[in-house]
Amino acid sequence: MNDPQIWTLLGVFSAIMFAALTLSTRYTVAQIIATEARLGGRIDALEARTDARFDAVDARFGAVDSRFDQLEKRLDAKIDHVAEVLGVRIDSVDHRLGSVEDDLRIVKAHLLRHPAA
Repeated sequence: MNDPQIWTLLGVFSAIMFAALTLSTRYTVAQIIATEARLGGRIDALEARTDARFDAVDARFGAVDSRFDQLEKRLDAKIDHVAEVLGVRIDSVDHRLGSVEDDLRIVKAHLLRHPAA
């Protein structure tokens, strides 16, 4: 083989290798694009399912919040009623203790005027 033949073979081999590299790169890029499209669809479906679940959880939390608000109102009403009843009873006890104090003052005054022998 002479020099021009060697250079020709090197040129042909380089062209074949460059073509193989180009085809391989195109095939790889096509596979990546197809995989990305499939994954994009799956990710969108997963996002939709996740959003639906979060919406359901939000609705359940809303219902629980509503029930707690109703319970809080009922407890506030009961506490207000108990406070009112206790206030009336304490006023009654205070009034009766005032009467007992008045009676004790009378008894004390009577005992001081008439000391025991």
